[in-house]
Amino acid sequence: MLVVAAAEAGGEFSVLAQYGVLGAFAILLVLFARTAYKRETDRSDRLESENSRLNNSIQEKVIPALVEATTALEQAAQLIHDMERDRDRSRRGVGDDG
Repeated sequence: MLVVAAAEAGGEFSVLAQYGVLGAFAILLVLFARTAYKRETDRSDRLESENSRLNNSIQEKVIPALVEATTALEQAAQLIHDMERDRDRSRRGVGDDG
């Protein structure tokens, strides 16, 4: 069966089929290597595509949200600073009158 498949495939398979059992093992090894290589190449392409999609999602959604959060924190820090300044001024004003 392998010899027939090798003869139909031509090329290096027909040469390996002439070596009997060793040729059959070599044919199986080559077929497995090709299949594994194709599978891993397809997997790599799929994961690369998924990585690009996630990267675009980060650029579109997460980065603007981080910019807004940073702006909100800056405003909150400024508000706290202003409140402390006003509190210190009112304490000084109370202390100067007494």
